[in-house]
Amino acid sequence: MDLAQGTDGVSAMQTSWECFRDAVVVLAGGGPVKQRLTDAFQCQLRDIDPESLPRDLRGPFSTLLAALQSGQRVGTLDAISASVRKMSEAEAARHAQSIVHMFAGLQEPTAANRPAVLRAVPNTVDDEIPAFLNRA
Repeated sequence: MDLAQGTDGVSAMQTSWECFRDAVVVLAGGGPVKQRLTDAFQCQLRDIDPESLPRDLRGPFSTLLAALQSGQRVGTLDAISASVRKMSEAEAARHAQSIVHMFAGLQEPTAANRPAVLRAVPNTVDDEIPAFLNRA
């Protein structure tokens, strides 16, 4: 198994909830709905294993997968881009809405289940050890 991948196919550093959150952010951005749907799926959702989702979201996610992967590669377009290109604006909007609904159905990971995030803190000249800690 690739160390960068978790057991559900999602990056070990990113949970399914975080993938859906980031997809919703893309969907809320500017531009045509078909492009936003394509970008949200390709960049955030394509590697999610439906079995890693809660049981009630597996069906809707599998339906989304089928719809977005039904097309054939055409010229420079991959299967996902070709699938979305064939959709009507209304159909693409329905799929975008389904992503938002699935995100709403997920619970944010608890602190115990969230990967640790390390932050670098700059060491500046103004950073002095407080006197009460410096007595050692």
